[in-house]
Amino acid sequence: MHVLFISACEKKALKRTRAILDSYALRTGERAWASPITLEGLREVRAALKRSATRQTAVACYRNDGRMRMKLLWVVGSRDAFGPDGHYPLGTTTVKIKAPVADWVRMASLLAQAAGWCHDFGKASRLFQQKLSEASCKTDCIRHEWISMRVLQAMRAGNSWDDAWEKVGNRAWLESNALEEGIESAWAALDYLVATHHRLLGPKGKKALPPDHTNHFSGEPLDRQGLLPKAPLSSKLFDAVRNLIKRVEKLAPDKDRAYWRVVAIIARASLILADHVISAQPKTGESELYANTHEGRLSQPLDWHLQEVAHAAGDAAYRIATLRLPGLSEEAVEAISQPAEAPYLWQNRAAEALAAFRERSDQPMLVFNIAGTGSGKTRMNARAATVLAQGQVRFAVALNLRTLTLQTGDAFRTQLQIGTDEMACIIGDKVTLALHESQRQEEADTDGNEAEPDLEASGEDFTIPGWLERFAEHKPAFRAVVGAPILVSTVDFLAAAGMPHRQGHHVSALLRLADSDLVLDEVDSYDPQPLVAILRLVQMAALFGRNVICSTATLAEPVAMAIYTAYHSGARLRAALTGTVPAFGYAFIDNYTVPKIIETGAEADFLESYRDQISHIRPALGKRSERIPYLQTIEEQSTDAWRSAILESVNRLHRVHAWIHGPTGKRISFGLVRIANIGSAIAMARFLATNLPHARVACYHSQDNTIQRFLKEKRLDGLLNRKRGNDRIEKDAELFELLSANESTDIPFIVVATPVEEIGRDHDFDWAVIEPSSTRSIVQTAGRVNRHRRSEIREPNIALLQYNYRWAKGEKKVFHRPGFEVGDEAYPSHDLKALLNWDSLRVINAGLMFDGHLFSELDNKSIRRVLDLAARRLFDVDAVTPWWISQSVYDEYPLREQDDSFDVSVNEEERYFFLLPSNGEFRWVDRSSFVQTIPRVSNDWLVWSPEQLFEECRRSGIDWEKGMRVSIRHYRDETAQLIVDRSFGFSLQAA
Repeated sequence: MHVLFISACEKKALKRTRAILDSYALRTGERAWASPITLEGLREVRAALKRSATRQTAVACYRNDGRMRMKLLWVVGSRDAFGPDGHYPLGTTTVKIKAPVADWVRMASLLAQAAGWCHDFGKASRLFQQKLSEASCKTDCIRHEWISMRVLQAMRAGNSWDDAWEKVGNRAWLESNALEEGIESAWAALDYLVATHHRLLGPKGKKALPPDHTNHFSGEPLDRQGLLPKAPLSSKLFDAVRNLIKRVEKLAPDKDRAYWRVVAIIARASLILADHVISAQPKTGESELYANTHEGRLSQPLDWHLQEVAHAAGDAAYRIATLRLPGLSEEAVEAISQPAEAPYLWQNRAAEALAAFRERSDQPMLVFNIAGTGSGKTRMNARAATVLAQGQVRFAVALNLRTLTLQTGDAFRTQLQIGTDEMACIIGDKVTLALHESQRQEEADTDGNEAEPDLEASGEDFTIPGWLERFAEHKPAFRAVVGAPILVSTVDFLAAAGMPHRQGHHVSALLRLADSDLVLDEVDSYDPQPLVAILRLVQMAALFGRNVICSTATLAEPVAMAIYTAYHSGARLRAALTGTVPAFGYAFIDNYTVPKIIETGAEADFLESYRDQISHIRPALGKRSERIPYLQTIEEQSTDAWRSAILESVNRLHRVHAWIHGPTGKRISFGLVRIANIGSAIAMARFLATNLPHARVACYHSQDNTIQRFLKEKRLDGLLNRKRGNDRIEKDAELFELLSANESTDIPFIVVATPVEEIGRDHDFDWAVIEPSSTRSIVQTAGRVNRHRRSEIREPNIALLQYNYRWAKGEKKVFHRPGFEVGDEAYPSHDLKALLNWDSLRVINAGLMFDGHLFSELDNKSIRRVLDLAARRLFDVDAVTPWWISQSVYDEYPLREQDDSFDVSVNEEERYFFLLPSNGEFRWVDRSSFVQTIPRVSNDWLVWSPEQLFEECRRSGIDWEKGMRVSIRHYRDETAQLIVDRSFGFSLQAA
């Protein structure tokens, strides 16, 4: 391509950019360069310019698009130096344009400012001032923000400063509050902001209960004298609050609960952000009352702190509500929007339908991408986000697994040609990121805030607005999180947008969501309770008017309905700001049928649309015989009979589906044995290795050394990529050696895997044996068989076990952890012979979930029971009980179950160290005596020696404690012993 560079740099930036551009292009003028250049070269130029960019930098790049047109590709530095289409101005004139500000934005700003003036009234107490003087982290008997709210309430009831504090000593009065009845006025919204700027209302716990005071009371006796003010604050502070609330009431005399809820969400985020930024600034000065400490010294006079937070919070509310950040370059948009070729032509139909909707409507859209496995959903998701964008293209992709997040980032880089200057990849694990990058390159403060989790980001240094610079300090990933046009992230980060109890982390995620569309990949990969956390994220996206794209090949009806309900709830909240009705569209796209685009309708209409779409998809699913199942019966209820049935299936499937390995002439096959839980998977792997001495057996699960799991995944990803048939397998030197050394002429390669194989692993096995947990797990596991080759077969290549391991052990409920058989009600049958309709079950595909099988109906009923209750609590904007301000409703539906786990690592002397608390911090402690090791079997596979593992750690630049680390779940079983199977991994065994 031929490109033209124009520089509008100033001062020193002009000299720097000239040096860079002179290295790549011929100068055609004082500030112009032109040259033919490759795409890779152009990216290199852009990256070099971005690395040296300052506030004085402004370079535009244009591509020659024909005789009559130069097209702007990107601008590095100040975008204001060029016109909307990249035109260089003859001259500039600064004109102040007063853009109209929506009333609700004014409301949020005024409320945040009012809260800033009074949010820390409670810090005036003798107890809190003593705590600051002693630099103590002692827990308050009553949190200062609760006292602030009650003092504020007493003062607006006509009490003086001193009289209001006298009431604080009355526990019964102190515990009462009107927030339990909801937020229906400006004063109630202010109370909510003040009381919750560090934590939500109580209670805490796994059972959702209406909001109360308990989260702000430690349970210790009240110190009446300590709860008196050390000194008075100026009455001007309360006067400022009163005047601001009067302005709010004048702007919004008659507003409903939904309106105040949205305004409070924005204002609270603004207050948290402002409090965080201002509190981090050291400020000395003589005062009787202080707000904070800095490096062990009293800092920030309280009246100064309140004033600064008020001004910063009011400003932040306006900026959050009107946030607009840079989007993808035209070059990247073009790359994403390229027409697809066979066999992905369905993407063109879908993109055209979405584009037609966008041309006739500016409403946000909820998209369900339910295309089949291997049909290119990842690319279509990005294309849909690009087509539906209004203005700048910005979107965030949220995924359930860290490795899948990194794989998606790689796919965007390689398939869509998105550079690291426009995309950030965020995970919470430095070791996983370091290993992935090596392969590609061959806490609480004085106020009681919860520590924010460390996030690890790959990508370049992104630009953020100046007003966020201080908030970004000491947050290394924040720039990438907010500034990157494309964010590929584990869902844990983004989900915090719907978790107001996460404070600063909540604000960071909210800032991203305020100006970014959302893509949820494999949205049905969550159990019902974690899915509620995802639904809260969907609700917040709709509140900000963002497009949401949900992607999965197995979209169950209750999941689809719950997503729609959450989005509709967010749309209702947004509509409450303007007094209009919710307005959005929704769409179903897939690789089987014509896209379905629908304007906003009632819930009954959505359900009808979903069922109609499934009815059209269903006939297309069963046309090819790629995955044929059979029922593997189990003769008796015992673990021995259960394992013997799996052995029988393995022998049968290998016998039928083995193929000739050309270089050695031996018959081989690659099979998957899906086992629900880690302990039983390790035992099954050893059983198969013992009974099939000619086979090679691997075990793939999460409880393995980090470095070994990485190497396993790398090896499987390479061997089982069969898009070009068996070419990689037959050319693999290591496999050739294994086969040549094996005396047998029939060699099955068996991977015994837990559900980690079901999501995100792009593997193509010859056959599979599946222990059932749910209909979804069967479909997803089956999708790893014949995945790339898509060969028509005649004999079954999938064995479905009649029962699972929990049944074999005699448990009453068997389809849980994993599975949906939760609550008090057990399934009427656990026999797959009865749960599936075998008369109509010819092949396994997504139709298993839609064809009226009893198993899928029971799963859906269980999912619906959990999601319907959550919807009534969180997504009913007219609910009388304000569940959304109670922390318990978020604790009951966590994204990740907080099971009791501990970390183990092993050094080069094979000593086992446990990460245990010691003197207020965690230390590695030698606990080798608590570990039982089991020696390797001779025919294991994908197992590396300790020497090889430590060498890989050194090569990747990772400490042995991290590379050899494994996280073990123990579910409070104190009698369990750690078993280290040197062939198949770590597990706990009850004593």
